[in-house]
Amino acid sequence: AIAHICIENENDSPNTNETDEVNRGGETHALKRLNHFIGNGHAVVADRSLADVSGDNSSKFSSHLALGTISPRLIYKTAHDAGDGCKWLISHLEMRDFFLYNSFASGSKLFCRDGMPVAKKKNKIEWYNPGKNQDKVKQWTQWVEGQTGLPLVDAGQTEMMKTGYCSNRARQNMASVLTKDLLIDWRAGAEWFQFCLDDHCVSANWGNWAYFSGVGSDPKSRHFRTVSQAMRYDPDGQYVTKWLPKLQKLCDGEKDALFRPWDLLDNWPTPIIDPKTQYTWQDLQRFQELSQTTATMNTH
Repeated sequence: AIAHICIENENDSPNTNETDEVNRGGETHALKRLNHFIGNGHAVVADRSLADVSGDNSSKFSSHLALGTISPRLIYKTAHDAGDGCKWLISHLEMRDFFLYNSFASGSKLFCRDGMPVAKKKNKIEWYNPGKNQDKVKQWTQWVEGQTGLPLVDAGQTEMMKTGYCSNRARQNMASVLTKDLLIDWRAGAEWFQFCLDDHCVSANWGNWAYFSGVGSDPKSRHFRTVSQAMRYDPDGQYVTKWLPKLQKLCDGEKDALFRPWDLLDNWPTPIIDPKTQYTWQDLQRFQELSQTTATMNTH
């Protein structure tokens, strides 16, 4: 099924030569990337919060760290010597170390449904097994195949399947829909990422999934509103149109349709979850007021 998805969409793929070049393996290319990203000053100006972090908006060190083709200590020293503008890299390395040591402390409990024994959970979460619930089987399949109807989530899945990588912003929104909206067992999502990602690290992947799902070391509720997230971190629709060329063709220059195509396009499927849950309160109010104004104008 996975091979079928990739082959079916092959003609709609963006040019991934840039990604292939950045992710070339081996120590020689890892050191070249280190010098390019930090030595040439890209780390200081990188906007790593975007949905699309192609080029130099992300370090792209994750695959090299996962495969051991570069030492985290070397990245740390290089970032430290480069000054304050690279402190964020050091912070990310420290988070990576946290997940590594946390997995050592947790052992096999890292893979338990109810999470790691680091912090006591207030409320036990009831997770659905995507293999035993018929409705969840369908939703799980749509999520995996990038057919949720939510552009940011579907673009993230498409990029990950085609390249083995997607931004942290995309990963968080994909995880939010699966665990907060569909309530599907977070471990299914972690296993899917493990299967797809070139930069997969057991500690970082499973630790982050547990953390985001509310069963990790900081069990807070983290529900991302994917439409509002897209408007903030992909304001021009660069990311979703890059990985969902069909959406770009259907929109025909209608920018708002990039964020809520179910409202504005005839041929876009209804999202698998209530799209109203994917706005912040402020954005939802704004769109409701806009819809009411438009309806009033159309009656006169």
